[in-house]
Amino acid sequence: MTAPEDAPVALPGPEDGTHTPVPLVSIVIPCYVATPKQAELLDETLHTVAAQTCRDYEIVVVDDGSPLDVAAITARHAGTVTLRQANGGSAVARNTGIRASRGRYFVFLDADDHLLPQALEAGLRAFAEHPECGFVIGRREEMTYEGTPVPWGVASLPREPWLYDILLGFDWYIIPPSSAMFRREAVEAVGGFRDPWGADDLDFYLRVARAYPAWCYEEPAVTRYRRYSASSSRDGERMLRSIRTVYDRQWPLVQGDPAAEAAFHRGLAALTKIFVDCLAENFSDGVRARNWRRVLRTGFLFAGEKGRAALGLRS
Repeated sequence: MTAPEDAPVALPGPEDGTHTPVPLVSIVIPCYVATPKQAELLDETLHTVAAQTCRDYEIVVVDDGSPLDVAAITARHAGTVTLRQANGGSAVARNTGIRASRGRYFVFLDADDHLLPQALEAGLRAFAEHPECGFVIGRREEMTYEGTPVPWGVASLPREPWLYDILLGFDWYIIPPSSAMFRREAVEAVGGFRDPWGADDLDFYLRVARAYPAWCYEEPAVTRYRRYSASSSRDGERMLRSIRTVYDRQWPLVQGDPAAEAAFHRGLAALTKIFVDCLAENFSDGVRARNWRRVLRTGFLFAGEKGRAALGLRS
């Protein structure tokens, strides 16, 4: 089911050979539901999709090998297609959803976030006003894990249309994926998502942003992002490995371009620092849990990363 590491994913077009009307937007939701709380959050997410002011959409939920019955949740939401696959991570799950979808545009919605009521309408309006763009991005709101408002604001969106250097330099980032709407042509052109699991979003954004301009708009907000610490992005070991894979792929593309090279080094250094700090958290978590295998592994990795930094080695 997975393509070779650097091979493009073959993605069919929206025509399915039937007389079924083709939806304008495909909302792809990968999920791994292992607890009753995660099941509750998926149900909540699907309710936010049902509140859209634009009704011309399809929902494709990809159950990525969940222990719990995802189909029992999605059955309560009319028009939702549910696909099940062996656990393969978010990149594989999203590609499964892309292959099964028929829309002219994509929104990739995480299973614990909210799509705000005007999200689809606003994205389609932005595309109508900026037909040269491969993707458009709206403002996000944030909430706590419990779903309550947060006391902080979010950064303003970039105003320039070419976002590659901005994303590569980690000067700003697309959080969460449902902030953006993508043209099918752009998704097909870059071959969908690729591993490594953990930084697959960044890998996808960089490839699209290198090939297509974007349009960012502040109003209305389009998505609400759930903040909580126990997320996959806090796994320092996996995230360090995955971001380095992503940046290794980008280096041949930026060599010789001083601005892009500077963005490369700035972004890799910033992300490395974030996930080395996560290693320290993972070490402390292992000590509290008396998981001595994890303590040893993360301790050695943390010491090695600090040694690299002291020697001034490139991340």
